Amino acid sequence: MTTSWGRIALLYAIGVLAAGQLGIVPPLVPALQRDLGLSLAGAGMTVSTVTLVGALFGLPAGGWSEKVGHARALRIGILVMAAAAALCAMAGDANTLLAARGLAGAGYLLVVVACPSLMVSTAEPRHHAFALSLWGTFVPAGIALSGLATAAFADRAGWRLIFAVDAVLLAFGLITAMVIPQTRGPQHDERRVSAGALRAAAPLSLAFFCFALVFLALAGLLPAWLVERRGLPADEAGRIVAIAAAFGIAGSLLAGRLMRRGASPGRLVAVGLIASTVIAALSFSAAPVPLAVAGFAVCFALGGLVPAAAFASVPQVATERRAVGPVNGLLAQTGSLGSLAGPPALALWVEATDWSLAPVMLLSVAAIGAACALAVKPA
Repeated sequence: MTTSWGRIALLYAIGVLAAGQLGIVPPLVPALQRDLGLSLAGAGMTVSTVTLVGALFGLPAGGWSEKVGHARALRIGILVMAAAAALCAMAGDANTLLAARGLAGAGYLLVVVACPSLMVSTAEPRHHAFALSLWGTFVPAGIALSGLATAAFADRAGWRLIFAVDAVLLAFGLITAMVIPQTRGPQHDERRVSAGALRAAAPLSLAFFCFALVFLALAGLLPAWLVERRGLPADEAGRIVAIAAAFGIAGSLLAGRLMRRGASPGRLVAVGLIASTVIAALSFSAAPVPLAVAGFAVCFALGGLVPAAAFASVPQVATERRAVGPVNGLLAQTGSLGSLAGPPALALWVEATDWSLAPVMLLSVAAIGAACALAVKPA
């Protein structure tokens, strides 16, 4: 088999388009509150509902994708997201918008579990590490691109037109996905993935949970810290954190290069967790604002090693070929759980203690995640 880089690029582009569903809403929140009477909590739900679906159904979605064939699951996922975007464009009240966003979450989850599995089947084994490290950048890339595009046109186009354009782009993505060949679903006696296969992936999934918790906590609450403790305007703080988080893309690409040179994915996950969190802890000190911001950029760059190495580990820890889809689903589920838990956990910790002790919690979670990563054993 020869690696099809064109198909891998297409799968990555579809993943970025899917991740754009996470970044499209935040710039639209003021308009949605004005037009639909959405509360601030409801506005937060329109963002997090997409992740909530993954937190609840990641593992079964991975198994279902393996059963029906990843290419078919991918196309269904894109179709569901397109329908959800169209419903958002037509929403007449907050409840309809929230329901549509939940539907978008279901489609997003199918894309997230199908794409990396299709990349594995499309690439030669020697290219798996690079392909999956590239996949590890799809979330920050998608959120950044959709957020910037939406913010640029929100006032002129209006939120309904933006969701309508999103639906058209997803429909185009569905058409292009038709060129991806259908993978054969397992036969009836092959469909059940053993509990041992999932147990083997448990340390990796726990490490990914810790990563998502730490880094979503940082990304979610750093703007508040910059405003409360460093006196920055809210819009400037948000922009700084968005730019710093984008450095994670560089870290993920570096992970692919290191793994091609023989670096252990498990060790990269451990190093990424510990080194990035130590840098974050130092950045919380009394350093000048420019130095602190540079430190957080380095923190996110080092953290970018983790998703790339984690996804690259999936073919290695899956003890059975048919376990690749479910293990991808398990990563999606634990990552979504960490994303949901991170910001409120850090907020509660800071309220009970102080911002100066935020690194204590973050380092503790990172240490647990690093220990789990070092316990990962290739099949």
